[in-house]
Formats: sequence, structure tokens, C-alpha cells
Amino acid sequence: MFTIIKRRELNPTVTELCIHAPLIAKKAKAGQFIIVRAKEDSERIPLTIAGFDR
Repeated sequence: MFTIIKRRELNPTVTELCIHAPLIAKKAKAGQFIIVRAKEDSERIPLTIAGFDR
């Protein structure tokens, strides 16, 4: 499981999440998706990768 280190509302419909996930950042490309779940059995939410730090 990865940790959300920053959450910022950019406008009423867009929220920026900064997640500490070095293994994902190592292979990520802009435009790809990650799947986020709050808990193991919760709904899966696809999010677009807009940027990353390697």
C-alpha cells in the first residue's frame, strides 16, 4: 500500500494527489492510469498519471 503525502483541490472537479510510490514512478509515463482503492475491498478508482518524480 502507498501513502498519500499531499492532497490539493485545484478546482471543484479536479483534485491533485501526491502519492509516495517509488516503484510506480520508476516505470510511469504521463497518460497512463493507476488504480486506487481506499481499502482492500473498496471500489477501484482509475486515476490518470499527469506527472511524477523519479
